[in-house]
Amino acid sequence: MVKVGKQLLCKAKRVDGQPCRASAISQGYCFAHSPELAAKAREARSLGGLNKARIVRLGKLLPPRLIPVFDTLESALYEVHSGDLEPKAASAMAALASAMVKVLTSGELEERLRKLEEPGRR
Repeated sequence: MVKVGKQLLCKAKRVDGQPCRASAISQGYCFAHSPELAAKAREARSLGGLNKARIVRLGKLLPPRLIPVFDTLESALYEVHSGDLEPKAASAMAALASAMVKVLTSGELEERLRKLEEPGRR
């Protein structure tokens, strides 16, 4: 265990071999490295993966109509990986989804341009 000022640091090493810089909380280990808290740390990592900021941001960025398309493609990815879906079928799905996104995007751009060109908007 390393002491920095009044703070005790975890005595474990990170994956990259460097010393862990988190505060020690149990037997000289941080929450992530404590053998006593391993089950809780695993559960926390799992929950963190389900609520990752990028997933939350993606939900806010996608137009509501595209969320089911994204979900379908994500399911297809897992099905290809598990061998339940032929890669050719997934490729066709991805190509169709790409075409849908292009049509939707150009429609949205056209609508925005029309609003900007409306009389009295200057």
